[in-house]
Amino acid sequence: LADVLPRVMGDENKLQQVFLNLILNAQDAMPSGGWLTMTTAMRGVEVVATVADTGHGIGLEDVKRIYDPFFTTKRAGSSGTGLGLSITYGIIQEHSGHINVESSLGKGTSFLVRLLKASDAADEDSTLDSGLSKLSDAV
Repeated sequence: LADVLPRVMGDENKLQQVFLNLILNAQDAMPSGGWLTMTTAMRGVEVVATVADTGHGIGLEDVKRIYDPFFTTKRAGSSGTGLGLSITYGIIQEHSGHINVESSLGKGTSFLVRLLKASDAADEDSTLDSGLSKLSDAV
């Protein structure tokens, strides 16, 4: 993770939920193990976070539907409800951000989350950096 990032304006708990959903999905995509990589960076006026895995990947037809409520590629009886990415997408939209996915079958998936940096007068309690730090302590 980047050593220094500006704050982003938002609900810390909701932003933690975004990254928890992405991490849990990555874990589920790698039942035999693999690599989970998280990166953060500043690009222009946006704070960018990437969550990438070396799991089984998502097919092109499924990528088009991953943010639809109740859509899941997980087997029946698994822990998936098909709501995680739908909720994640909604939270990112609430924060005037963007989420993009790139995936290759058999190679893995990468989610890119982009959030606008807060102005200098922003609430110091709501930051992407502190949200990720607290999340990493919990995982």
